[in-house]
Parts: sequence; structure tokens; C-alpha cells
Amino acid sequence: MKFYKDKERALSVEITPLIDIVFLLVIFFVVTSKIETNQYLTLDLPESESFASSLSNNSQNIILLESGVFIVNNQEFAVADIDKLLAGVASSFSESEVVVLSIESKAFHEWVINLMDGLQALGFQNIQIKTYTD
Repeated sequence: MKFYKDKERALSVEITPLIDIVFLLVIFFVVTSKIETNQYLTLDLPESESFASSLSNNSQNIILLESGVFIVNNQEFAVADIDKLLAGVASSFSESEVVVLSIESKAFHEWVINLMDGLQALGFQNIQIKTYTD
């Protein structure tokens, strides 16, 4: 009977089963992963009853339509004329009272941010936003 000596014996590791297992794991994770087509964040915003009551009695209201038209005191201003709008707001609105922005739901967010920045630059600190749909 022949016995192996430590010097004669060569150790080897078969990697073929390891490669098979790795590919099976990759296929498993690809098949079971959830591919989301919707990349938007959905938010459930809370509703407030006390806030809604203060909106109805306000005369300092700026309306923004989805077409890009601002309406202030029955006067219409285009989005490009935001400087004229802010000049009219500064002369007719009081800084201590609440300014309500009534915005159609499909209006661009950029218009709202530009208006809010302009109002805050004029010193208006109490700005409320409400959105509505047709």
C-alpha cells in the first residue's frame, strides 16, 4: 500500500461549482428585485381644518393660473412681468397681514418659487399657499 507524503500531495480547489452558485444567486436577485417604473415620490400631506378657515377671510390674495397668469386685485400679470406684479403687491398689500397664494395644481413650481422669493425680498413673512384643481 502506498501512502502519500506531504510533499507529494498537491491541494487544488475546484471553482466550477462556485461559479455556478454565483450565477444562480445573480439570476435569483435579478428576477426577484422590484423594478419601479414610477420614480416620483408620493406624499400624503396632512389636512388642517383651522388653517382653512383663515384663508377665506383674506383680501391679500394672489392667484396663479396654469397658463402663467398672475391675478392680483382683478389685474392680470404675465410670468415675465413678475417685477410689475411685485411692485403692485408692495403698494397695495400690508406686510403685517397674511398673503395667500392660490395656485392651480398644474402651474409650474418655478413660478411659485420666484413669486415667494420676490415676496420675501419685499418683507412679506406670512405667506400661505393653497392649491386647487378645476
